[in-house]
Amino acid sequence: MDTPLQYTPSNQYQAASAAIIYKGHCELERTRYVSGRVTAPDAELNAISSAVRLAVKQANCQHIIVFTDSMGSAHRAVDPSVHSGQAFSLSVCRALQEWFEADDLRCITFVYVPSALRWDIHGEAHKYVTELKVRVGRRKTDNSIDALRSRAAHSVLDLWGSTFQDPTYRGSEFLELQQPDGRPLQPSYLNGGPWLSTFGHSITEFARVCRCITGHAPIGAYYRRFKINEPHGCTCGAALQSRQHILLRCRDRYSVHYPRFLGDIASFMKYNPTVFGFTRDPSGVG
Repeated sequence: MDTPLQYTPSNQYQAASAAIIYKGHCELERTRYVSGRVTAPDAELNAISSAVRLAVKQANCQHIIVFTDSMGSAHRAVDPSVHSGQAFSLSVCRALQEWFEADDLRCITFVYVPSALRWDIHGEAHKYVTELKVRVGRRKTDNSIDALRSRAAHSVLDLWGSTFQDPTYRGSEFLELQQPDGRPLQPSYLNGGPWLSTFGHSITEFARVCRCITGHAPIGAYYRRFKINEPHGCTCGAALQSRQHILLRCRDRYSVHYPRFLGDIASFMKYNPTVFGFTRDPSGVG
């Protein structure tokens, strides 16, 4: 038995699901169909639901083995709680409940098979489902909750990325950095975003990084800009202690080149553990 899937993330094709039923090495039945605009886990859950409902109808079936490349969908298949694709889970639970009640010795096993292996019957099912390509037409297609959430999240990210290009939004002093591929670093909610995921392990270090990147740091240029009664010069003797001076030219700091990537900032912070931090008050306050 197999429950593979095909999921096309673009808007051109609908996701497809398929199941092939085997008894031993003999194929009994196969089915494939479009699942609509859904996520890959949704399509796999759909396939598992179809496969289980077909399997319980087979005569003298005592043990169902489901080969799948998504154990997350396998867990969802037997979870009746509220989630994306809940209707498919309920159909699986109902089919299995009736099947189990008929014989206490019956059981079902889910086996994880990475789709990249193209293993035997799982590979055959993968080939079978990928042959089905149905374009998204003008007619209304099924959408899962997770697919709608994903679409909304990507739309918000696109808008966020576009807005982030405006200096009046991100701040005129915001330090522009690059991704490894050379593209500008963009905000994201994934794993806390690029900045938090890189420096979030240390609160104090992240605070210094925030001050550095936003330009809101206790340095001479900031004091001069906001007319704060503090020295504007640098400890190395430079007339103005700016962020660029600290990162690139200050003789009191370790620096190899102007930072282009988050890794450069991380390295600079490592070798300069007090930079962009507040000086502790001699009286012990602060």
